[in-house]
Amino acid sequence: MAIRAVVFDFGGVVIRTPFEMAPGLERRLGLAPGAIDLAGPFNPAADPLWRRFRGGEFTELEYWQRQADRHAEMIDAGEDRLRSLMDALFEAPRDEVLRPDTWQLRRTLIGSGLRVAALTNDLSRFHDPAWIERMDVLDKFDPFVDLSNTGILKPDPRGYRRVLDGLGLPTNQVLFVDDQPVNIEGAENVGMQAVHFDVLDRPTSIRRVLDAVS
Repeated sequence: MAIRAVVFDFGGVVIRTPFEMAPGLERRLGLAPGAIDLAGPFNPAADPLWRRFRGGEFTELEYWQRQADRHAEMIDAGEDRLRSLMDALFEAPRDEVLRPDTWQLRRTLIGSGLRVAALTNDLSRFHDPAWIERMDVLDKFDPFVDLSNTGILKPDPRGYRRVLDGLGLPTNQVLFVDDQPVNIEGAENVGMQAVHFDVLDRPTSIRRVLDAVS
């Protein structure tokens, strides 16, 4: 059955990853390159916490909480260390935060008559309301589902069902796109088609999305 809607993950797909934002934070703080040592998928060998997360030892949220603890003194973090880290990393102009190739993909999909939704685990956990309003993206997705305060996180099947209910479409007519393989597996387990968005090879990932909806 033909795809009628595409659901994007937000962090990593719609906006750049915190790893990609780290050099900008170093410049703003006057730090040497590499001082904010977030490597993740860009250099797993240099990031033991990332390897443990990808090995299933803890969740992505726990990964970022541990990184926030590591960098708390460097960024002069407040009581909420995780929010402080994300505020510091993403305190940049909108055009530096949004991923332009995904934004163009969104326009292409809508132009082809498809609905484009978003499903994220942690938007309002990672970012404050003022930042979310400044990004001005939530109303560009139909619907935008944030699981931050629900007690549910991908790959829990209930998370995918929330966006499916919002779309009102059969599961097999919805394509899910995420940069974390565990979330791709979760989508496939509920019957959605899925494409892994590889942040190391974005052009190929975008072609795979377009192929899946053609």
